Amino acid sequence: MIPIKPFDTYKWRWLSVAPTESLLSPPVLLGVLRVLARHEGQPPSAPNITDELRKVQTDTKTTVNLARTANRNIIRNSGQYWKGTGLLTPDRGVIHLTSLGQSLASGQVTQGEFAALMIQQTVLPNTWTYTSDEIMKWKAANLEIRPLALILAIITELGIHHGNGKEAFLTPHELIQIVIPLAGTKKSPTEIAGYLAKYRQGALDISAWPNCAPDANDRRLAREFLLFLSNFGVCRKVEKDRKLNERYYLDELCDNAALQAGTSASIFTDAKSSQEAIEVVRHSPLPSIIERQRTSITILRRLNQAKFRTIVLKKYSGRCFLTGEEIPEVLEAAHIIPVEHGGADSSDNGICLRSDIHRLFDSGNIRIKPTGELKFSDVVVASKNYSALPPKIIIPGFVNPVNIDWRDAYY
Repeated sequence: MIPIKPFDTYKWRWLSVAPTESLLSPPVLLGVLRVLARHEGQPPSAPNITDELRKVQTDTKTTVNLARTANRNIIRNSGQYWKGTGLLTPDRGVIHLTSLGQSLASGQVTQGEFAALMIQQTVLPNTWTYTSDEIMKWKAANLEIRPLALILAIITELGIHHGNGKEAFLTPHELIQIVIPLAGTKKSPTEIAGYLAKYRQGALDISAWPNCAPDANDRRLAREFLLFLSNFGVCRKVEKDRKLNERYYLDELCDNAALQAGTSASIFTDAKSSQEAIEVVRHSPLPSIIERQRTSITILRRLNQAKFRTIVLKKYSGRCFLTGEEIPEVLEAAHIIPVEHGGADSSDNGICLRSDIHRLFDSGNIRIKPTGELKFSDVVVASKNYSALPPKIIIPGFVNPVNIDWRDAYY
């Protein structure tokens, strides 16, 4: 079957008509969000906001010019990255975070929970990058697509039914040339995975298929869906010779039921509905699937972990910094600034933690403020198992305070 476009302008766009891929990096997205949280009620062009955005740019080493000028900073120019993800209200002229935005900025909602919400709640078409005329075309075709959930469902199908798990990946080229056209015909994840398997075997000719990303910018926009999944640790990106050939692997396959929202509540409406969506996603398996995937990816990046563990445990006298646990088998060395963001394998960037505390620290459920105060996510606060954790600790003198500051601001 050669798929037919549901309408002439059918394409996938999510957050912008002029994508800035680096904004989907968690330290940048969260760093800017926390600047906004500190200046709610102010205009985006306020000079102190511009100064803080410049600091985020320096600290995260992003190539994106976040500050520019007061009248053309990143919020004035690309605010849809925060509005389109339900973090910032659409109010013009003044900064207002949504309920979700405030919870993510404060750490009550973790990165993993945020990623799970995006997977379940992101729907095409959206009001941020589609005109009213385009949205009408989608409605006339009775077409609505949850792109992130669909991508993960397709990769899961590939992993289960094709290639004994080795085929559990998707490339931007395959997304653009095969997935998007077939999604426009309302094919199921199982059906789309079957087409992909034939294509990889050389048994599918797509030369006559419609081009749903005719411009270079369209291809960048489509790739952003995979970039988000990679940047938030849902998929593992394997670099290739060209960006369109990158492979985005799913190491832990998802039960497709976990990808569904499970509620009609939306993070894009009001605070009550947003809170309901957050509570529903917390009781679904998806956040834990994402955290396990992130953990496995992080371990792969820690090439010098054994040496780092030895250095850190010696510095902390073989004792968990937060619980006092001394059993060596459950003690691990945690990076303050993660390796993937330039963190060093040195004692001034390390904390000795019990394995479960390490997982909670890495997932953002436990945060250490520069003052030594501990901040806990709503999930940890609700758990009786962690009620004995101290509210405040004394940060050792050998720990670089710059690292603590960076972690608190950008992770």
